[in-house]
Amino acid sequence: MMKPSLKIYAHLLGASLVLHAVPAVAQNDAMLLDDPCKLDLTAESSVDWRGLYGRGYEVFDEGQSFEAVALSVRHQGVACRFFLTAAPVSGGGVNALSGPGDPLYYDILKTTSGPSFLSADFEGSETSRIDGQFGQGQGVQGATLFVSIPANQFVRGGTYNGQAMIRLFRVDAGVQQLVAEAPLAILAPVASVLKVRSDDFPNGVRETSIDLGDLSRAARRSVDFNIMSNAEVAVTFQSANRGKLAHEAGAPGIGYSLLFRGENIDLSATAQSSRIKYMPNRMERAVPLEIVVPAPNGLPAAGQYNDALTVTFTAE
Repeated sequence: MMKPSLKIYAHLLGASLVLHAVPAVAQNDAMLLDDPCKLDLTAESSVDWRGLYGRGYEVFDEGQSFEAVALSVRHQGVACRFFLTAAPVSGGGVNALSGPGDPLYYDILKTTSGPSFLSADFEGSETSRIDGQFGQGQGVQGATLFVSIPANQFVRGGTYNGQAMIRLFRVDAGVQQLVAEAPLAILAPVASVLKVRSDDFPNGVRETSIDLGDLSRAARRSVDFNIMSNAEVAVTFQSANRGKLAHEAGAPGIGYSLLFRGENIDLSATAQSSRIKYMPNRMERAVPLEIVVPAPNGLPAAGQYNDALTVTFTAE
């Protein structure tokens, strides 16, 4: 019998759009009405990528999720126009988060369907800017941005981070002047996840029986596993009878060997382990397991022989 234990996480993400504007608040002080245009920027300083179930970014998830970021622009004085834009300031100016593996690319969107709020241009582009204007007096306008980490990025498990800079410009007689900046730190944990399948375990069951046939002669059987993981994988083996096929009536047992990817596994210990290195691709890897029963010395007792072998795969 074989009973592999595996950990698999997957979920589908969704998102909604929130975009709002707060009407200008009238200013009764005549002196403030005549002041020059003054603008201030307030924005959240960081965003933690949680995902739908709070586990962070998951490499096997096909869905899309967003994290909302609120910002506001305050104004006082004479009427004026302004615009907002942003640019990545980490990752060499590329909108990518750094971590233990390949870059994890992100975007900051004006709505959940785009376009991008990020621009390589210091003053932004026509599509990246959020434009606005204030009348004379005092007021505030707010908006909600959406941090996106696109699906189907296969990166190693760990913590990824980066930073973007949100910039506020005042437009005066066609001249654009930077008046405020607000850094936005982005932190994204990437879960270490694992998928394991085997055609020898039909319909997703985790236990099966391997028939070794007539043990009066040498026998050899294989069980093929296929794994896909964004981490190193630890595989442990535990034999109920310490590497022996026990006779149903208590006659002497028959020893057998276990080969995992060609590596000999000593089942006489309480538990034996092997490691599978991380591979930076999304392809399945075959990991064969072979059970080898040598030819016996003499004729073993008639009857049924069995052992319970537990194989556990763990992403680390």
